[in-house]
Amino acid sequence: MKTYFKLFRAPNLLIIIVLEYLLKTAVFEKLLSVEGIAYPINQIWFGLFVVSTVFVAIAGYIVNDIADVEIDKINRPDRALSSGIISISQARSLQWFFEIAAIILGFSVAYHIGQPSLVNIHILLIFLLRTYAKKLKCKGLIGNITVAISTATVPAWVWIYSIFALQTSLPNTSFDFSFINLITLFYIGFAFIFTLIREIVKDLEDLKGDKECNCNTLAVSLPLQKVKNWVIVLNAIAIQGILVFIWLLFNRLPEVEIIAKGETLFAANFISIAIVILIHIIPKTIKANSSLDFHKIGNTLKIVMVAGIAQMLFLLM
Repeated sequence: MKTYFKLFRAPNLLIIIVLEYLLKTAVFEKLLSVEGIAYPINQIWFGLFVVSTVFVAIAGYIVNDIADVEIDKINRPDRALSSGIISISQARSLQWFFEIAAIILGFSVAYHIGQPSLVNIHILLIFLLRTYAKKLKCKGLIGNITVAISTATVPAWVWIYSIFALQTSLPNTSFDFSFINLITLFYIGFAFIFTLIREIVKDLEDLKGDKECNCNTLAVSLPLQKVKNWVIVLNAIAIQGILVFIWLLFNRLPEVEIIAKGETLFAANFISIAIVILIHIIPKTIKANSSLDFHKIGNTLKIVMVAGIAQMLFLLM
């Protein structure tokens, strides 16, 4: 069982689940309840939706590991496929199972809310993850951007299904979605930029195996200092994005009355995240030279991402 938990990246799946449920409860349900509007997808159907997105992620991890077998024999020899614990044929069978199950579940939920065409999001993301593993992984920045887009899809997915479900159940609602849209758009950007940074850092960590297997990542094709500059600039952009978001939160929204204690704590803690990036990650990147250094930076970025998701708990106050 432990082998499959590693193959499926259980901690990453938990992050997806928590993010989707927090968006539902802390953003959609809370703000809709102010207007006396019930969230349009009940617990069972939303649970099936979450399972479908998790299945897409699992299939993506498996297809990526299949493509990376030779590289992982150098960089991560303890992984299930590179160590031979699970065969390629077994992995392909699992991949197909999770892809088909994800599409079936996604279609069921989409049909239930009266928008069956939304299952195309599942199909497109499965196609994107397959394309990344087989063709784009070793295409430098294009590969990194592809992974960042797939991660940013997670909050976008919840927003799309929720908005379309509301349009079906309440076609004439006058509810102002600007606050919900801002929070969701921020998390889409948050997921995109931090995944992009982490993928570049991961390329630096995996440089040895990628180079030996002729995988032309950004770290392989550019000098170390230039790649580090990419990481520093992207971190600076992330800090600016957080600050702009907080400014919009308090200065540009029409629903001033909803900016209360929870929203204030939410914003204040994101400022602390920006400070952590500024005083920890950027200096560490400037000094980093070894695979271990970049591994530590990658772990810090993952903590920042988890902390950013956890901030939504303040919105429940």
